[in-house]
Amino acid sequence: MRLFETDENQVERIEGMTVEYPYCLHQRDLTDFVIPWHWHEELELGYIQEGVSKIVTIGTEYTVHQGDGFFINSNVMDMKRNGTPGARTLEVNHIFHPVFLSGHFKSRFETRYLNPVIKNRQVEVHVIRRGHPSSDRILQNLYQLKELQSRPDTEFQTRSLLSETWLLLLDELRDHPGERPRTGAEQRDRLRGMIAFIHRHYAEKLSLSEIAKAAGVSEREASRCFRKSIGQSPVEYLIGYRLNESKKLLRESDLSITEIGLRCGFSGGRLFWKAVPGRLRRDAGGLPRGGGRYCSAIVNAGSDSPGHDQGAADSGVCRAFPHFICWRMSRSRSNSRACSVFSNLPAAGLKLP
Repeated sequence: MRLFETDENQVERIEGMTVEYPYCLHQRDLTDFVIPWHWHEELELGYIQEGVSKIVTIGTEYTVHQGDGFFINSNVMDMKRNGTPGARTLEVNHIFHPVFLSGHFKSRFETRYLNPVIKNRQVEVHVIRRGHPSSDRILQNLYQLKELQSRPDTEFQTRSLLSETWLLLLDELRDHPGERPRTGAEQRDRLRGMIAFIHRHYAEKLSLSEIAKAAGVSEREASRCFRKSIGQSPVEYLIGYRLNESKKLLRESDLSITEIGLRCGFSGGRLFWKAVPGRLRRDAGGLPRGGGRYCSAIVNAGSDSPGHDQGAADSGVCRAFPHFICWRMSRSRSNSRACSVFSNLPAAGLKLP
């Protein structure tokens, strides 16, 4: 599956979701991947198969451990990341539009069973912890739902089991009603507008003034809104998002560091390199030679290049630069390895040092 896509308003385009069958199963590896800030009408009921996940909303962070589940309400602005950087984290997520259970607009199913949750802004994210009878039943149903998707013609069984799970969730939410959001609707709307603008125009030269104009506020109010909501300035968020997009291009393309930098809003390879946190730059010893695709210490993995040897090539980890991970083998006969300068960079949305 593709990693993650949003439309021009940062509403997620959910792969596999159709009008005919508004349900899909997503399995995502969050080990080295961040799901950036986004929102959508669809509901999410999932669990962490391995590792620890962090679900971040405006002003609140939720930790979901292996074996525990989560519910994310409709149109909640959130981002997800690995809760234990460097450790493997796998998410299994059942995503469905409310109409999948309600059947049609203003049905009794919608007004009596769905709307009390969907329209309750106190319920943004609910973590389903193991060890309680209702929680264990919900989690067992989520496991069964995943298994159903490996078999053909299970649409009715899927909807039936998901309906049963929703009733169990209603009971659990009555016992844990949630907290009132820490930010008002006006501030959330402003933040959405500015983040959507950044995600659309991050490859361009952006100023704080332009970001603020996207929400119709002053530069001072834009900075205040970002810091109060997600703990960083608009420019810090912009740099973090650019670096995260750069990381994806480094993995998925054959572009040089300079070309990736230019595509992601940096003025060139060296400015791109300066955006990398100082500790990693010091460990690496400087910009890769010529700003090119490969780090000079590992151009020839099987040769006598200083600081590198065949063992490092076999492991995929550069011993000269231990913070870097060699993502893929090149097409050359020398068995050279591409060296990512982003393996341990802060995820988009996290504060840079």
